[in-house]
Amino acid sequence: MTSTTLRLYRIAHEHHLQRLDGRGASFRDGGRWNSPGYPVLYFGGSPSVAALEMGHYLVSPWHVPKGYALGVFEVPHSVVELDMDDKPEDWKAFPYPRATQRLGDAWLERGQELVLLVPSCAVPAGLERIAVVNPLHSKSQAIELLDVVTPIFNERLFTGI
Repeated sequence: MTSTTLRLYRIAHEHHLQRLDGRGASFRDGGRWNSPGYPVLYFGGSPSVAALEMGHYLVSPWHVPKGYALGVFEVPHSVVELDMDDKPEDWKAFPYPRATQRLGDAWLERGQELVLLVPSCAVPAGLERIAVVNPLHSKSQAIELLDVVTPIFNERLFTGI
């Protein structure tokens, strides 16, 4: 990894890890940082944040769908970080607040940077970041899948469940 790239992490079915058009569930339904109809990709800033973010969609860690894997990506360093003072008051609410969607939509429409770093709702007080990636940005073609890691969790992690 060079200083001109960023390492990001994404969990998906192994067959879809290289699908980077941004036209998945968040395109169809909207996400925290995009309204429906806006192509976008969500990545974790670390493998652990990617796993914690996935936890929002699972009944339990034992329900990780078969075939899911952790993708390790190298992404061109075209980044802007959301100033934590500028985040909407309800930024971590669910259902997703319109305020965060409008903020993300405006960033996507400007198209200046490939990556918007925002706080993760899976970690208290937004102490970790996720990356919102604009698949329509010219540098998106340079996103590279470096590795596919399975299993996602160590089997000992949830032995008490």
